[in-house]
Amino acid sequence: MMTVLMAPGGTLEMATASLARGADSVYVGPRGWSRRPATDELDDGAIAELIAEAGRDGKDVRVAINVMPAPDEVGLFLDRVATFAAIGAAGVMICDPGLIPLVRQAFPTLDIHVSVTAGVFNVEDVRFYDQLGADYVVLPYRWGVEEAAQIRVASPMKLEAFLFQNPHRGRICPGRCYSSSYFHVKHLRGDDNKDLYLGSAARGGSCYRICRGQWSLTAGGQAHPDSPRLKSSPELLLWEVPEYIAMGVERFKVPGRERSTPLVADIVGFYRRVIDAALAGDGVDGFALEWLELKARWTGEREHRDDTRILGAERAGRTNQAGALA
Repeated sequence: MMTVLMAPGGTLEMATASLARGADSVYVGPRGWSRRPATDELDDGAIAELIAEAGRDGKDVRVAINVMPAPDEVGLFLDRVATFAAIGAAGVMICDPGLIPLVRQAFPTLDIHVSVTAGVFNVEDVRFYDQLGADYVVLPYRWGVEEAAQIRVASPMKLEAFLFQNPHRGRICPGRCYSSSYFHVKHLRGDDNKDLYLGSAARGGSCYRICRGQWSLTAGGQAHPDSPRLKSSPELLLWEVPEYIAMGVERFKVPGRERSTPLVADIVGFYRRVIDAALAGDGVDGFALEWLELKARWTGEREHRDDTRILGAERAGRTNQAGALA
């Protein structure tokens, strides 16, 4: 089984740069149907162009259509999948378990990835998705090598590992948090009549990173010493890569659709060399300095993004509150 490096395509420029720097595959989000703002999603024309370009080099494109459609939107969802299958997408990423059997039946040759936003908790969850007909399970980035090894032994599911993880286990499980929807209660209709609930990543909107704010507990008017750390900041992996390769992880996933193209391209080029070195049995010690530099760049861009989104959420919350009072 080939070890695949899969990179983000938040823009067409980012996707093509990732392929040029050594990615074997890229994943993209269609407008209104993935868990990102429209600025980090692609329209159908761009996705078709990317699929054709990747195919010429023997590479592929996966489409993250990882939202939870309302009952009257299931038909729209399946139409979206049909569109991408028809233009040559190699797989789709889905978080709604009820839709996996429908996609499996309608598109038997299309790879189905269980999105990290499905909120997989344990081995039994993985077995469940295997029975539904999924091909890949995306390992939650709050897990590590130990949990991945348990899945590898217990299930035939193919594994897709993020190339970053949380150094400290947080209280938030990706896909199971709905806090943003309370800060930005606004609905729009997309061109295909889909409800775009801007505050809900699960409904075609975006996450406002509420968990990254400063939260505290109080009791009797006094601050509690055990204030919650809802979610720690993920960091890029390095030392774990050879272990993942040794256990046969099929796909390595670079995050960052919302990051800048130069940073993503540099990270893809870095991991291309890391994976190739690990596959050759050369080890990864020689990459430590470059890894630290990329971590610093990653953190700098993330902090700027999170500050911007938290401020935007606070403003949206004040606007919604004022509207309610009026």
